This record gives sequence, structure tokens and C-alpha cells, in this order.
Amino acid sequence: MLKVLPPEIANLIAAGEVVGRPASVVKELMENSVDAGATAVTVSISDSGRTLIKVSDNGCGMSRDDAVLCFERHATSKISGASDLERIMTYGFRGEALASIAAVSAVTLRTRRKDGDVGTKVEAEQSGVISVEGDPIAEGTVFEVRNLFYNVPARRKFLKSDAVEMRNIVQEFLRVALTRPEMALRLISGGKDVYNLRPVQNIKQRIRDIYGMNVARELVEVNVNTTIVNVSGFIGSPEGARKRSGTQFFFVNGRYFRSPMLNKAVCKPYEKLISDGSLPAYFLYLTINPEEVDVNIHPTKTEVKFGDEGVIFEILMAGVRESLGKNDFTPSIEFDSVGNIPQIPVFHKNDTTSRSPYVPKPDYTPLFNPFDTPSYPESVRGSFHPEEKFLFEEAPAEDGRDILVAHGKYILVPVKSGIMLIHVERARQRIFYERYYEKIAEQQPIVQRTLFPQTVKLSAEDCLALTERSETVAQLGFDIRDFGGGSVVVYGVPEGFEIDESGVAGSIDALIAALCDETQIDDYRHSVAVKLAESAAATGRKALNHTEAQLLVDSLFACREPNLSPSGHRCVTIISTEDLDKLL
Repeated sequence: MLKVLPPEIANLIAAGEVVGRPASVVKELMENSVDAGATAVTVSISDSGRTLIKVSDNGCGMSRDDAVLCFERHATSKISGASDLERIMTYGFRGEALASIAAVSAVTLRTRRKDGDVGTKVEAEQSGVISVEGDPIAEGTVFEVRNLFYNVPARRKFLKSDAVEMRNIVQEFLRVALTRPEMALRLISGGKDVYNLRPVQNIKQRIRDIYGMNVARELVEVNVNTTIVNVSGFIGSPEGARKRSGTQFFFVNGRYFRSPMLNKAVCKPYEKLISDGSLPAYFLYLTINPEEVDVNIHPTKTEVKFGDEGVIFEILMAGVRESLGKNDFTPSIEFDSVGNIPQIPVFHKNDTTSRSPYVPKPDYTPLFNPFDTPSYPESVRGSFHPEEKFLFEEAPAEDGRDILVAHGKYILVPVKSGIMLIHVERARQRIFYERYYEKIAEQQPIVQRTLFPQTVKLSAEDCLALTERSETVAQLGFDIRDFGGGSVVVYGVPEGFEIDESGVAGSIDALIAALCDETQIDDYRHSVAVKLAESAAATGRKALNHTEAQLLVDSLFACREPNLSPSGHRCVTIISTEDLDKLL
């Protein structure tokens, strides 16, 4: 039998679409402040938004009548007809936010217009507005949201940890900050500043104030103007690519949105410029006729639909490629691509300059069987093609043969059927992975002390990631202590990591990427080991002498899976004598 739901139940259901967590409240209230023309906004948080979210602004304020009406469902000043939905340029427009927030919390609104003699104070809860009175507030608006989800215990129960909820609040704060550089924005948690952003003249200055000079100096400009869409902003240099997300932002007409498709458009021109699994930073702003984009397809308005997304994809990709080209970023050799085999140097019998007095040979423990079933996850073990077994059946090079290190990237070893080619960085990844995987499993980290404590500046999100899993950080072999003000001091890193300033910063970046990776939550140990291994391999880049090259070869073939890197890419290949003959 059908029946109409009571208003209080219907409101709770509707509220669930808008208010999913404390960060949702921060988003809605900050966007209202922007629409009100505020030049300064302060967000104060207690208990990661569970007990208090307070948003204060110096915007235009509201009259007494509007202050009461704003808590009614679908009360809005942005829309008067259906055609207005096609020309939306403001943040909030559906009139759902305040009614939804009041349905799941206790809200106090204090506001005054510039031309008002006295302000207004309104208190609202699930049942609606419960009191209205005068208030001697300055021009602007203050919202206080207390005891979020007090009347929806199930929703409150499923909130994440304080660190996770706070990280989401920070993300919403930054999405507004990156579109309004002219505004003063402040985020306070537990009485302490998380961000206190001054007004600046442009987006790049705002990026610098949020992410630091190191990120800002890696950015290059993108500027594309077409009749369909204008694209402006910045992309990161290939050298600045990271193993984690966090500095990837799209905005359309001043509104943040997510788009896996357009993310591919940005990343595709980087394919041969950055290592697998890395992401470039980008802060890209699209300006388009509002009639050609629908921002109302999702309750949180973080997904949009373009009239011709395929064309925008091509324009964006071309713009990124042009920017990379203008800044002289060139691709590197692709190890896995057929036809991209490095040129092999020609040796002459009388040429002694290229031959080393050291006489190494590739060797591995005779009792070690690389085809024993390892104890690693299936995703890492990989599969060997039958004809690839000959890699391990090659006779070891005889005494007197050389190992050649080519450009610091490859090791060339003469073998019976031709030349064995080893990818140095992937080999290092495999070696470090197996070491870290076992140590993490046994919770026996090997800590390497830094020569001097290294201070590393981090974003608020990154600091929260380290704080949330401090025990895991210690178990992985890191000795990191909070220094305050968005900085940490590093006293120790896992064995094998570089301990100079740049190496430590890279190690912390990889650690945070591992801590924030939720895609492999079922095998967290593997995920962390992969990222730590990749970081150790990358931060340890240096020219190898022949002794070091021999040691790397020995260590690689002592691994259970020497043929593949932890991410499944080939570490070793054979260039046959027949293939060499074709090159000459």
C-alpha cells in the first residue's frame, strides 16, 4: 500500500543527498559566502566537524525575512524560471543546502545587511525555525552548525576517523581557495590555523601559498582559446610528477569538477615523459558557455556534463602537449617497446678505453630456483611466457667478460645467445620490493638515520595522512615527528632510501602516497612495499660503476621474481645475436 512520507522523514532522505559528511557542510556554506560577495571567509572546526562547523564571512548579509526563508526547501534567489538553469554561473542555486543541513543538525544563523540597523539571529533544527530575534552582529553572515547527524545515528556511526574527515574538509576548502585568489581564507581546527591564506593577485601565487615554492616553480602555463572552450592554468613539469594524487584540479566557470576522461586528456601527452603510475600536477580552468555544460547532474555538483566532451578532450590534450613542447620536455626511451632497443656501442679489438679492468660476471645463488612458488601476492608474481624461460638458462658469462652500463639506465651483459639487457631502475624496484615486503610483514623495519634531521614542508592533507597512521609509519621504518605549522622533521628513513634533502622529500612523498592509496586496501602491505620500492629506486638514481652494476645483477637474480618489477614491467630482456646482426 502506497503512502506519502511525513515531511520530517522526507527531509532526512533529501538531506542525505546533500550532506554526506562534515565536508559537505563546509562546501555548501563556503560557496554561499562566495555567492554573497565576501572578500574574507573563516571556517572553524571542532572534532573534524562532528560537534561544530562555523563559517563566518563579510558578504552582503541577509534581511530578517530572507534569514528565515533560507531554511525553507528550494528557497533560492538564483532561479526564477526553467531557462535560468541553462545559464548558472553561481555556486549554490537549488536552495537545498540550508534546509538539508538544518534537518540533520542544530543551526544558528547570525546575519546583517550593510544597510541594516540591526542584525538577525535565527535558530533552526529538524522541525524548522525555532526562534528569530535581533542581533548586534557586524555586516556579513555567521553560520554555526552543531552536533551533525545527532538525529541520524546510523549516518554518524559511519563517519570515518577524525583524520579522514578533516582531510575531506581540507579538500573542500582548497577547491574554493583555488578559484578565488583575491579572497582572504582561513581554516581553523581545534583552535589552531590549518591555513591562513592572504589575498593574492593570481592563481599561481595562491598555489604557492598552499603547496609551497617547490610545487609552484615546477608549473608551466597552459593557455588555449577556441570558440568552444578556453583553457587556462598550469601543469607540472614531468620531473615534478608524483606517485599520488592531490594536486590535480579541474574547474569549469569557477566550479570544481571531476572528470576521469579529461584527466586522460591531460596525462596522455606525459606518457613517455614520466614513469608508470606517476601523475603530473595540474590546475586547469575551463571557461565555456554555461548553456553548453550541465552542472546539475549530481547532488554534490562535482560531476558535470559537457555538450561535446570529445572535442573538449582533443582541445585540452593539444593544449597540454603544446605547453610541454614549448618548455622543451622530451620523451625518454621506452624499455618495453619493440623497435626502441637502445643502440649498442660497437667495440673494436684495439679499443681499451671502453673496457673496465674489473672483470665481473652475472651470477646468482646456485641453489636458488626462480620458479619456486613465492609468498607474494598474485598481482606481483606475474606470468612467464614459455620462451622467456631461456633467460635463466643462459650460461653465466665467462671470466674476462665485461658488464657495460649504458647512460646509467641499462646494464648490458654478454650471454650465450646475445646480450642481456637489464633495466636498472626496475631491477632496483624489484630488489627493494622484496626486502620491504618481508620486513613490513614481519614488522621489523630497518631504520637508517639521517645525517642531520631534515625538515619537510607539507600540505595540511599530507600532515593529516601521516598523523592518522603514525603507528604504520613507524613500522615501515620512518622516524617522523610533527614540527607544527605544516612541517615535519625526519630523523630516519628505511634502509636503502637516500638521506640527503631531496631524497628525504621524495621518500616522504612516496610514503604519503602509500598511506593514501585506497585502491589496494585488501593488500595494504603490498601497496606500501611497491611505493616504497619505487621511491627508493628513484631517489637512488646515480651513475653506477662496474662493481655496483655487478652487485645489482647479483641482487636481482637472488630475487624470487627477477624478470618483473613490482608493477609488472619487464626488468630483463635478451637481444639475440640475430637481432644484433640486423642492426649492423
